[in-house]
Amino acid sequence: MLAFSIKENIDLWAYLQSVGKPIVLYGTGNGADKILDILDSLGITVSDIFMSNDFYREDATFRGYKLLSYDDIRNKYDDCVIVLAFAVFRRDMLKRILDMSKEYELRAPCVSVFGSDYFSMETLNEYESEINKAYSLLSDDLSREVFLKSLEYRISGKIDYLFDCQSERDEVFSNIIRLSDDEVYVDLGAYRGDTIEEFLLMTHGKYKKIYALEPDSKNYAKLIENMGTLDNAIFLNKASWCDERVMNFEGGGGRNSNLFNPKTPKPEVVHTIDVDSVLAGECATYIKMDVEGAEHETLRGLKKTLIEFKPKLIVSGYHRTCDLFTLPILINEINPEYKIYLRHHPYIPDWESNYYCI
Repeated sequence: MLAFSIKENIDLWAYLQSVGKPIVLYGTGNGADKILDILDSLGITVSDIFMSNDFYREDATFRGYKLLSYDDIRNKYDDCVIVLAFAVFRRDMLKRILDMSKEYELRAPCVSVFGSDYFSMETLNEYESEINKAYSLLSDDLSREVFLKSLEYRISGKIDYLFDCQSERDEVFSNIIRLSDDEVYVDLGAYRGDTIEEFLLMTHGKYKKIYALEPDSKNYAKLIENMGTLDNAIFLNKASWCDERVMNFEGGGGRNSNLFNPKTPKPEVVHTIDVDSVLAGECATYIKMDVEGAEHETLRGLKKTLIEFKPKLIVSGYHRTCDLFTLPILINEINPEYKIYLRHHPYIPDWESNYYCI
């Protein structure tokens, strides 16, 4: 039994099976592929797929559907359920989706960033003890509110829950992660240097040392181009993991480069390393990890650092369906002294839900 009450008692997938009105998919691409596969497996029929008016082309098709524009949907349907099939974070697009949800019923499924699993009532029941444990570890009321509304969203796909619990990153760095001008910063998943730039902005360019890992070769080249002249900075073209090994890797220069896509026809080869080995006993004071699904392995690979130095942590909590409730448990197991906070920043689905630990 859950230690708290949940308003939603039917998951999105069961609702779509019984809704009794047309279901239309908004968007194409990888997200739409995943959602269509799930809907197909559950015997749920999609009547149409549409694109934003801005991107519509008359000859466009997807998965055997002739794509429509949103204007076409409005002309064709007085009532339908729109299933959002792509991620939204730009403010103008978030407003567009919110406006659309006032005109039609709109749901945004929670599917795993990597793999084919998705959140359902079965997930809630299977991981009941982990969910209760994770909730008990949260350190403030806002974290508990974010956790509860994230679960309500994941069950129902209703985006109002996400809008109701979102906050800006500025709040985190004002109230939780307070950075000094003497940090030893470890950036795991450094991409092209955007989070290093954010760090430098907040510390007014002052720091003790920077370590940055980026496994994607194209991103790493851009990282060196953008940040390679920094003093006291070490850059590694490696993936963070629990140990050193060679693994197949889906690269290509995007933000979603990862170690977990078996469908990649020609994967890159990447060397992994654990952060404890990178630091070799040196102190770290601040670690950010956005490692595209490798958060559990990465945490195990910096166990000594977490125990001995207890650096401030930012850990992405959304790449895998169960990360929301398994990651805080792992952090607590490694070092029970951590205070653990959860925040959701403006995004649909509940990506940019991160754990902040001090």
